[in-house]
Amino acid sequence: MRQVDKGNAPTDKEGKEIIFKEYARSRRYLIDRIGEYCSYCERKIQANLAVEHVRPKSLNPELALIWNNFLLGCTNCNSTKGSKQIVLSNFVWPDTDPTFGYFKYDKSGIVKVADGVSNENLRAKINNTIRLVGLDKPAPRAGAADWERASDRRHEHRLKSFIDANRYSAFYKDASPEVKQAAKDLIRTIVIADGFWSIWITAFSDFPEMVNVLKTCIPGTKYP
Repeated sequence: MRQVDKGNAPTDKEGKEIIFKEYARSRRYLIDRIGEYCSYCERKIQANLAVEHVRPKSLNPELALIWNNFLLGCTNCNSTKGSKQIVLSNFVWPDTDPTFGYFKYDKSGIVKVADGVSNENLRAKINNTIRLVGLDKPAPRAGAADWERASDRRHEHRLKSFIDANRYSAFYKDASPEVKQAAKDLIRTIVIADGFWSIWITAFSDFPEMVNVLKTCIPGTKYP
C-alpha cells in the first residue's frame, strides 16, 4: 500500500488554515497532494473518487470537516469500510504508517501481509486493514450474479496489474540500454494512468533506476 504524505491542512492566500464548509470541497486539495488514486486499493479513479473519512462521519460528526480525517477512496473500498467504528491504533493507515512493505501482492490477486513482517501485533493490524476495505476479497465466480454486475473489479484489476508489471520487468531485464531508456517513460505512463504503484515498484525493485522513476511519478508518495 502506497504510503502518502498529504501534508498539513491547506491554507488560503493569507496563510490561514482553510475551514471547509463541506467535506467534498477538500477533494481538489487531496488530489493535488496525493494523486487521483484510491488510498487503499491504489487504483486510478477518474470519476466518483470520494473524500473518505478514516473515522466515519456518521459516528464522529465532529470529524466530518477535519483534514486529518480525510483520505481518498474508491466506491468499493469506501462501501466495504462502511460506517464501522474505528480505533485508529488497531489498523495501519497510508497517511500515518510506513505501509509500503507491509502488504504482499502476488499472482493470487489477494492482498496479504508481507512475508517480512514478523511482529504479530503489526501483522494483526495489517490484516485488520486488509479486511476493513476488502482487499482480501476474491474475484466472483464467472457467471455468478456479482460477476455479471461487475460492480467490484478490484481483484481483476489488481491481478492484471501484477501480470503486466512482472512481464514488463522480465522484458526490461534483458533489454538494451536504448530500449530500457524508452521503457522508463512507458512504464511511468502506465503507472500514472492505471495506479497500483506498489505492485509496479515491487516488480522493478531490482532496478534502482526504475525505482527512482516510479517513486516520484505520483504526487505525495512517501518511499523508504
